[in-house]
Amino acid sequence: MLRALIIEDEAPARTRLADLLAKMQPPVAIAGTADSVRSAAVWLRAHPAPELIFADIQLGDGLSLELFRSTPPPCPIIFTTAYDDYLLEAFGAHGIAYLLKPVKPADLAAALQKYRTLGAQFAASLASLAGQLLAPAGVAAKRHRLLAQRGTTFQPVAIADVAYFFSENKLTFLVTRTGEKCLINEPLATLEGELDAREFFRLNRNFLAHVSAVKSFSSVGKGRLSVQLAPRSAEEVIVSQERGADFRAWAGA
Repeated sequence: MLRALIIEDEAPARTRLADLLAKMQPPVAIAGTADSVRSAAVWLRAHPAPELIFADIQLGDGLSLELFRSTPPPCPIIFTTAYDDYLLEAFGAHGIAYLLKPVKPADLAAALQKYRTLGAQFAASLASLAGQLLAPAGVAAKRHRLLAQRGTTFQPVAIADVAYFFSENKLTFLVTRTGEKCLINEPLATLEGELDAREFFRLNRNFLAHVSAVKSFSSVGKGRLSVQLAPRSAEEVIVSQERGADFRAWAGA
């Protein structure tokens, strides 16, 4: 359950806000309350950081904004006030919403939804960044799907369903594991940089294949290799001498 600190010097307003938060879906737990800038500072030093702060701006001993100027808040803040004089300052102090008193349930629910949406987006960004940082050197972040065209119809195709890509007459096509051929609007060089290098290999100028599509390969002289793909390609696929060692290492990894 979401834990919140309420900073409010008017007891009725403090009680009403706590009651509203308890009725939200899902409800919000009150981690603590404070009625002044000083007591809020004391509470924050003595307790684990809350996940959200509800703060009136004008308190008996000053502005709550003063507290957050001297000490960066440990979490986002939803400001509640009877005045709109401090709107810009509030959003400059980790504020994510500015609710005018008396706080309306619908406005409160919208502010909480904004908090959760921002949190989900932040978590997703962190997960994406972590995935990129933890990926082995030289391995691009995986792409999961792309848009393909068959005649006048467009369809998403999962990368997991692709056997190989090839270029022909300056156009790029994909071939699925079941043998379907579709036009795509991305060059092989772009795809090569976006796909997992452990799974896809640039065989030559015209072919980029998934390891599962490599049925077999054989030597054709001068260090070159002839690769048989499944589904079968319309033209012979040759890996150059320069790429041969890398291809063997990739295929046998």
